[in-house]
Amino acid sequence: MVTTADQPDTRAVILAKARELFLVQGYHKTSMRGIAQAAGISTGPLYFHFQNKAEVFFHICCEAFDMLLADFRREAAGEEHAGWRLRNMYQAYQEFYYREPQLFEIMHLPADPSAGIDLPEKLQHTLKQKSLEMVQIMVLVIREGVSRSELRPVDPRKLALYLHSVAEGVFLSNRTGMFELCGVSLEEMITTAIELIGLGMIDRRSMTPDGDQ
Repeated sequence: MVTTADQPDTRAVILAKARELFLVQGYHKTSMRGIAQAAGISTGPLYFHFQNKAEVFFHICCEAFDMLLADFRREAAGEEHAGWRLRNMYQAYQEFYYREPQLFEIMHLPADPSAGIDLPEKLQHTLKQKSLEMVQIMVLVIREGVSRSELRPVDPRKLALYLHSVAEGVFLSNRTGMFELCGVSLEEMITTAIELIGLGMIDRRSMTPDGDQ
């Protein structure tokens, strides 16, 4: 029987083992029984924590988004030039990619048509809202940067969507093997993206000759 004391640990083990199964076997071949076996528990404790497989998958995605959102909020809260804070968000995205590769892959599966993951509409909506929150954090930084003449007078929402799209595109290209095929590393592409975007959006009048604020 699962006690109150061991519930948090049991839940964490379930999610950790489930995300491995989802990546190795795929969503549809992973079963609740298989998750229970991988976690070293019976199906009883598993159903105590989660109603079904979709809910398990949903909570893994939420864990990924919440970790990345925490990184974004931390960088957005800094006092640096708005351009540097946006750059730091890109780097936080990169660090998350390397720190939590399983979570990074899983959080993108619901939006991948080839994965065939059809979560209930309510769960899909929640994940879309978390993705939107990443964009909204950038919107606030851009809006502040424009008001302080650190960034060019652009539409904050459009620029944030552009930056988000570029980031997603960079990592998608890396996952498909395009960079390796062209002999370019992910780090080089991120650096290039940051440099090119920075040149276009930063108001140079806000910079000193040595490149600092």
